[in-house]
Amino acid sequence: MAVSLPDLDHVRYLRAALALAREAQAAGSAPVGAVLVDAQGQVVARGRNRVGEPQSADHVGQASVAHAEMDLFFQVGEVQNPETLTLYTSLEPCLMCGGASALLGVGRLVWATADPWGGSGRLLRWADHPAMQHTEVVPTPDPALEHEGALLFAPEARRAFPDEGWALWRQHYPEETAGV
Repeated sequence: MAVSLPDLDHVRYLRAALALAREAQAAGSAPVGAVLVDAQGQVVARGRNRVGEPQSADHVGQASVAHAEMDLFFQVGEVQNPETLTLYTSLEPCLMCGGASALLGVGRLVWATADPWGGSGRLLRWADHPAMQHTEVVPTPDPALEHEGALLFAPEARRAFPDEGWALWRQHYPEETAGV
């Protein structure tokens, strides 16, 4: 059963996710960040991509699963009252991270920038997926932050995605990928 979530300042939390994405990039990982927020607007956990970083006692690193959302979920451990939580990410979650969010029952998912190649939405419609029926999905609610996130991730998209993926990025974000 879906829980009515309070209005939160999406821009504030997406800015926090983008700041974490820049931290990930500075540390040698893909620029993706995530913030988990409770119904009162308190940040429960912060995560960032750590694929290119060493593993530590606090963070899973040097693993293909060390995505920002997974970093956040591993920090939280057992998620309490997930239906009351909002997950903010700088980039549309991949199948693994979107699937984890759905299986945990996160109440709302908000991302700054669509990922036309690696995002879950390329392979499935979020609203039609059975595990997401009780999750409110809010893609790219702020054009300025979408642009910022696309500029930040575009070099990684070109590096990491095959020609078909980069072509989708160029098609979806022509201005942001022009100089990459």
